[in-house]
Amino acid sequence: MKKLAHLYLSDKVVWRDHKPVAIVDENGYLFSQGRYRTKIQPDDLPGWYVYGRFYKRWGYMSAKGVKYLCYRPNMVFNHMFKDDFLFISYDEPIIPAENDPLWYKGYDEYVFGGAILSIVKAIDRYSDCDTTEVKAAIEVKRKWFKETYPRWYDVEVREDKPFFDD
Repeated sequence: MKKLAHLYLSDKVVWRDHKPVAIVDENGYLFSQGRYRTKIQPDDLPGWYVYGRFYKRWGYMSAKGVKYLCYRPNMVFNHMFKDDFLFISYDEPIIPAENDPLWYKGYDEYVFGGAILSIVKAIDRYSDCDTTEVKAAIEVKRKWFKETYPRWYDVEVREDKPFFDD
């Protein structure tokens, strides 16, 4: 089997007449990194690929082989995860960017929004990456959100308990 990519998306975006157009393969094949058509369909992917919304498109991200994580919560707005980022590296350590204190270098992919929880849980299962700090930071964010925006917390958080209590 060929080496699998970290990310497969269900469509490819191209520009036509100065507008983005989503191209979906008629046979259901996925696009590696959202660019390159493959002969891979969703059922062909191993169980460590997490289905979700990545880069504003539907697809599958690998939770296997993750070595480093960096979680950047947004403690400003009335959303649990909408403006949070989880940076993922399969090789290099993730370090802050020199010119932008809110961004990082060394990551391969990033996840934002609701996909953060599912990818962290899958990384726990399929990688040797220590997720302890990320989980602790997510719990801090959950408590902050509950205290700061109780009305929105009730809408966005299904159960009033830590996300990683299984």
